Amino acid sequence: MKKVLRALATGTLLVGSLYAGVQEKDTRTELMKDMRIMLEAMEQIQRGGLTSSSDEMKAGVTKLQGTLSSLESEEVKIILPKDQVYAYKFAQKTASMLRLYSDDMILSIETGRMDDALDDYTQLLKQCTSCHIRIRNW
Repeated sequence: MKKVLRALATGTLLVGSLYAGVQEKDTRTELMKDMRIMLEAMEQIQRGGLTSSSDEMKAGVTKLQGTLSSLESEEVKIILPKDQVYAYKFAQKTASMLRLYSDDMILSIETGRMDDALDDYTQLLKQCTSCHIRIRNW
């Protein structure tokens, strides 16, 4: 009877740990997918700015803002370096600044201030670069 109970306990632990590993991998995959979408959004904003297409710029901003929730969540810790204590807070601050500049960009586009919108794009790009330099050790 003891052997059966041990086997059941061991099996339960193994299944639980495998499930946790799969769940972490899925979360990591989703976060990396969001990073690729952010890159595509930044490219779309730039393309819209260079071709004077405010609609394309706004679509890029909307795409970018749709991914910010993943940076703002606890799940982002999975892709952050474990040895950098400040990494999570820095990611949170970066997400906040991305939201601020992207909101301002929409306002600038809607009021016809394209110079300001392109300045906002520059600030967005600086936030991306800053995070990748500090957290991703580039």
